Amino acid sequence: MEQIIQSKEFRFLTKGLRSIFTILMVLIIFVLTMIGVLCAGVMFVPENSINNFLVQENITAFVHFEGMEIGLADKVTENIQYTKMHVVKLLFTATIYIGLLLFIVVQVRNLLINLSKGIIFSEKNSRKMEWIAYTVVVLGLTVDTFRTYIAYTVIEQTKLGELLVGTGLVKGISFHLAGINWTLLLCGLVIWTIARIFRYGAFLQDEYDATA
Repeated sequence: MEQIIQSKEFRFLTKGLRSIFTILMVLIIFVLTMIGVLCAGVMFVPENSINNFLVQENITAFVHFEGMEIGLADKVTENIQYTKMHVVKLLFTATIYIGLLLFIVVQVRNLLINLSKGIIFSEKNSRKMEWIAYTVVVLGLTVDTFRTYIAYTVIEQTKLGELLVGTGLVKGISFHLAGINWTLLLCGLVIWTIARIFRYGAFLQDEYDATA
């Protein structure tokens, strides 16, 4: 009786998590669609039109950095220059990373579907977990570079670096594109280890079924 209750609780948990990841999948697809629409608009709208709009309108801009929200002064927002190539590169890079996130969400959702059906130790589950691990490792090796590139693009568009150096309070600003997110890298290695355990469990299950 206790085993049946635990089985029901496990299936209820996996179905709930599957619903959450389904919602996440839909939201990410929506975000990718919006980025596609924005990218199309960026390609067709001339730079001069955007820059004229920025000059005529009173723009209020904020920069979020590690839990801080920094409001930019008027003289900074007045120097904002829209460059189509920078924005296109930024949107393209964001599409790649959001696509990787979508891949992880889809793989986890498919894994939860198998678990809710009672399929635990199997070759397919192990393979899905390995792909998740590889994707997390890729993010761990490159996500800091992406964040640095975002900061570089924002500073270049607003000429914030020149203004800060001009105050005399800042000697210079440098960017380090190479970086490793050790938290994500460690998570990827842990997931890969669990995937190998699942694969070994699937091997033992096949051996047991063959001798039973």
